[in-house]
Amino acid sequence: MKALSMLLLVVLGLSGWSNAGASERREFCVFDVAGASGFVYRTLQDYHRKAALAGVGLNMRPYTDEDQAVADLRAGRCDIVAVTDMGARKFNDFSGSISAIGAIPYYEDLKVLLHILASPRVDRHLEQNGYEVLGVTPMGAAYLFVNDRAINHVEALEGKRITVFEGHHDARHMVEYVGAVPVAAKISDFASLFNSGEADISYAPAAAYEVLEMFRGMGSKGGIVDYPVGQVTVQLIARADEFDDAFVRKSRRIMSRLYPEAMRIVRQYERSIPEERWVKISPEAVRGYQEMLRSVRIDMQQSTEDSGMLAAGVYHDDMMTILRKVRCYTNPGAMECSADNRE
Repeated sequence: MKALSMLLLVVLGLSGWSNAGASERREFCVFDVAGASGFVYRTLQDYHRKAALAGVGLNMRPYTDEDQAVADLRAGRCDIVAVTDMGARKFNDFSGSISAIGAIPYYEDLKVLLHILASPRVDRHLEQNGYEVLGVTPMGAAYLFVNDRAINHVEALEGKRITVFEGHHDARHMVEYVGAVPVAAKISDFASLFNSGEADISYAPAAAYEVLEMFRGMGSKGGIVDYPVGQVTVQLIARADEFDDAFVRKSRRIMSRLYPEAMRIVRQYERSIPEERWVKISPEAVRGYQEMLRSVRIDMQQSTEDSGMLAAGVYHDDMMTILRKVRCYTNPGAMECSADNRE
């Protein structure tokens, strides 16, 4: 009888330990404008599987409202949240600077940067104000969706109405810098503003053409300018010390290694857009965009006006230097690589 009692205590103890282990499943809140059927959610299912192999069970939950996902992380209802660069800027200006306008023109640049972000060399920058970045992976380049194919060079932007996301102070500064008119937008309504004709131009990854039906706003005359004005990424944010250092490092490597699969889907969306919808621009126009975007970033950093200082405040100096070095590594002949006024 005594032996049976001991056996029951052991079994109950093991059962209690097992239940405690099950309760350790963490809440993984994923923002995707298309919900559980979206590109981001589907891509991060691979992260979900690899995190489990690393010993961290996650309960994935889709969000179609990024602000709500951010609020739930702050309230403790999420242990990890997947957000865009704009959402990440609320927690970390180093990783949030990845989406600096024109700072990562090509996917090869982004690939190099993701390897850097998975390296221990930048660990100290990835934790700020009680939160840390658990990894970054691509969502695709941001292109200008236009309602007139004649908007194919920098000068053509003057006077045009361009959507600008709340808190995207650097984009607003660029719009005003080129003489265009900013139209306040949210991730939830920027496509409808373009589709309804309330904006002439909106910037988004190629997936928006199909997922958000932005072809409607193009009409018969519009298209997509075939030059990236920035990169959109998905970033994982968690409370600092929520996970041990070993998993944090593993998480960053997992996210970095999602690059090939994420890019396969990104390119699939880009290839699915009819060829005639792409607005091809000349090499001169490309150089014009590159120099204009660099001039805007420098102008913000040197500005003494409130709007300029507000815009420059969203950029982390160390990240901007890293991005310039990456661009000059992949394109050493660029004007900025020999310019005196380097970032």
